Amino acid sequence: MTFLRALVMLLRLDGFRRLFLARITSQGSDGVFQVALASHVLFNPEQNADPKVISAAFAVVLLPYSVLGPFAGTLLDRWPRRRVLVVSQLVRAAVMLAVSALILAGSTGLGFFVVVLVVFSVNRFVLAGFSAALPHVVAREHLVSGNAVGPTCGSVSYFLGGIVGGVISALGNDSTVVLVAVLGVLSAAWAAKRLPFVGPDARGRGPRPLEVLSAVVRGLADAARTLPRRARLLLGLVFISRLPFGFVLLQTLLLFRGPFARPDQEVGDVLGFGFAAAAAAAGFGVAAFVTPWLAPRWHPVPFASRMLAVSMVATLVLAPWLDPWAVSATNFVVSFAAQTVKISIDSLLQAHVPDALLGRTFSLQDMMYNSGLVAAATLAAWTLPADGAVTWSFFAVAIVFGVLATTLPMAWRRVSAHDERAPLTPGPVGGE
Repeated sequence: MTFLRALVMLLRLDGFRRLFLARITSQGSDGVFQVALASHVLFNPEQNADPKVISAAFAVVLLPYSVLGPFAGTLLDRWPRRRVLVVSQLVRAAVMLAVSALILAGSTGLGFFVVVLVVFSVNRFVLAGFSAALPHVVAREHLVSGNAVGPTCGSVSYFLGGIVGGVISALGNDSTVVLVAVLGVLSAAWAAKRLPFVGPDARGRGPRPLEVLSAVVRGLADAARTLPRRARLLLGLVFISRLPFGFVLLQTLLLFRGPFARPDQEVGDVLGFGFAAAAAAAGFGVAAFVTPWLAPRWHPVPFASRMLAVSMVATLVLAPWLDPWAVSATNFVVSFAAQTVKISIDSLLQAHVPDALLGRTFSLQDMMYNSGLVAAATLAAWTLPADGAVTWSFFAVAIVFGVLATTLPMAWRRVSAHDERAPLTPGPVGGE
């Protein structure tokens, strides 16, 4: 099934259509909002952040935000997910207004990053909720298509939001960009309110605030004890597959702030970096077209392995050429590989993890995702020169793709054999 056919088929489903609208408005708003942040921090001549400062910003924003993953997962497995999605969006809108005020005041200190951290932290509930809700609005045999269409259209919406944010920033200021993002988030809250029942299946009383911490600890213990080995392998793959993406992302930023910028560009070539980001978005889009067509024919694991092998060859061809076109093409390839792996992982987790654990599982997946990005950015900051002008890194990315392509099928067979010998026996979840 092609991407467009899958999209048309799924949009006929009322529940998926509403979830789709909630996702694209939410992620489009993320794109608008993050343009304001990038303009205010990364391409601000008053800041002129070096690679280590940029990687530290990654850690400040992503790592604490990832720690909230188990909290989000526990609540998504115990509270009505529709209500969590609506309330989370309303909270995001309110905190974004505070970010807008801080931008107007010219703030870029610790307080600014703390408030931004809250915005991203609340978004953890939103993204994990979208993934946990999907099996309630599409049939199991359409999960691969749903995971290709929903997240990829969300990524396209994010990119288009970035374009809108860039235009608004050019015509106005960063604070106005954030206000437009707030309007988008409020639209996403309205769309989420119209969702049907999206779980959890086993309904119980919601935890009181003082119960949340102990529920999280019990939930993590349950997941550690009961998650199938296939799920544990996939969570590890999430982390490793983020490393090439995060490394190339930071190197691309350094290149367009330095050697790829023209002499009259004081803070770097913003448009050039935007083109590289567009190439990355195109990689996500092509992955979404290819995956629904080939993954069901080959099974997600062989499919992901073959796409990683293709990406390895393409990266090796591009690696020696250090110019804006080759680097943008590398961004396309790396994003293509990342998205094919992500769609495959999402579908496999939804197929092999019980619904009672889905919220926590996708929250843990988000933790691994963001931890991988931070690890890659940190590694790039300490190994790359300040201008990012080296080619060995692209050869290293190709090696990572090759190792994953060759070892993933064998590892999957091993953990699948173990799970079949010792199938998961569901027990009490979250201390209920």
